[in-house]
Amino acid sequence: MVSKTLVGFALAGVLAFVMLISGTRSPDAATERAPARPLSASRLFMLLPDGRVEMTDAWARRVYRWDGRRWLEVEVTRLPAPEPR
Repeated sequence: MVSKTLVGFALAGVLAFVMLISGTRSPDAATERAPARPLSASRLFMLLPDGRVEMTDAWARRVYRWDGRRWLEVEVTRLPAPEPR
């Protein structure tokens, strides 16, 4: 009974040590990740109380209305693009 407990503690210790070692790699050894999407690519969709749909992205606010067959663009507000840095 005591030997099974000691073997269990030894295995848990080895596992904890391996997990500790594997978590301390240098940042250079990390895998390459895909670049994150810029904030300008994000969009917001909002359902308005009168049944219209508003779509907002970084440069424009568009409002659409469903006429029974297709979406009609009823309002567009464009924002000026910022100067490139």
